[in-house]
Formats: sequence, C-alpha cells, structure tokens
Amino acid sequence: MEILLSAAAAGVIGAAGPWVISRVPEPDEPDDDKRTYSAIARPRWLSPLLAVVAAIFAGAVAWGTELPALMPAWVVVSGVGVWLSYVDIRTRLLPYTIVAPLYLATWSLVGLAALIEQDVQIAVRALVANIVVYVVFRVLYEIGRFFGGALGYGDVRLAAVLSLVLGPLGPQVTLAGMYAGFLVGALAGVVLSLARLIDRRSFAFGQYLVLGAVVGATWGPALYGS
Repeated sequence: MEILLSAAAAGVIGAAGPWVISRVPEPDEPDDDKRTYSAIARPRWLSPLLAVVAAIFAGAVAWGTELPALMPAWVVVSGVGVWLSYVDIRTRLLPYTIVAPLYLATWSLVGLAALIEQDVQIAVRALVANIVVYVVFRVLYEIGRFFGGALGYGDVRLAAVLSLVLGPLGPQVTLAGMYAGFLVGALAGVVLSLARLIDRRSFAFGQYLVLGAVVGATWGPALYGS
C-alpha cells in the first residue's frame, strides 16, 4: 500500500509539471538558443510522461527504503525532480525558482520524519550529507570552470537537495546515490559526445543526478545492509 500511495502522490506532483514550468520566470540574460519555459511546457504528452516517471521513482524508493517516515520527502523530490530533469534536458538550466523552494520543502519533510521517528539522527545525517555533498560538488564546479566542465552551479544546488533525502539512509547509501549519478552521467556524456549529439560544455546533468539518487535509495540499503 505504501508503494502505491507514494507512486500515486508523486505522479500527481509530476503531472503538475507543465503548469509550473510554464510559469517559471525567464533568466535575465538567456542564451540566444534557449527555448522559453512556456514553449517547452506545451506538449500534450508531457504531463502524463512526467507523472509516470515520478510515480516509478517514488514507488521504487518506497520499495527499497526501510524508513517510511522519509517517504513524503522522497515523494516531493521525485515529483519535482522530474520537472527539473525535463527542464535541464530542454534548456540546460535548473531554475533557482524551483530548486530553492524544493530545498526548503525537503528540509521541512526530513525534519518531520525525524519528529515522527523521534530520532534526531535523521536530521543530523541529512545535515552532514548536505554539507559534505555541497562542498564536494562546489569544488568540482570550481575546478570544472577552468577546464570547460559540464557541471553547472544548478547541479550543485540540486545535489544539495538530493543529499537531504539520501543522508538519513546512511553514508554508504548517500555515496552510492551520488556516485551512481556521476557514473551514469559520465557514461552518457562520453557516448553522446562521441556521437556528436551534444556539446560536452553544455551537457544537461540534472536528470542523471536525480536518477542516481533514486538508484542509491532503492538498492543501496539492501546492498549495504542499511
């Protein structure tokens, strides 16, 4: 039942993606080839697609996690995460106006999980993971600026959000979730670059971070016995 409820709730959030995306303010100085948010939100197939993917993500995490109280946070991250993934694929941007509220909402739901479980360590592990992941990604971002890397600051913010829902599951799961995103993203980037389908300097990485976090949360607890 928990799996079905989590999938259904995330699906509802995912389905609202086009409505939200179409209302995101455009950046002050967009690239010349940037598609407008309202334009990318128009396809009729978008809402059901985002709903299905969000439902799969949340259902998978609910199946794999041993911390049910954390599922509301994962439901929101799964639903909003697919919005951000789609926007990043189409525009190579992760809008701050979506990421910032997601960060605050995720922190609130992680705090609620700690209260429900009466376990302050849930919040402590989330905080530690948040700090460590942000620092690591910020360093990678700063290094990448000198070598034309694909990691953008929006990816740094998104990784910080994902660390909040991975952290309470343990350091091994957090590492697995972050590493899975890097591994899948790196492999996809190499393949797409060799096929000349993308420019490695403008590679959309957000969707791989979200996918990696889901993979880590789903299989990490069983893999590491968390």
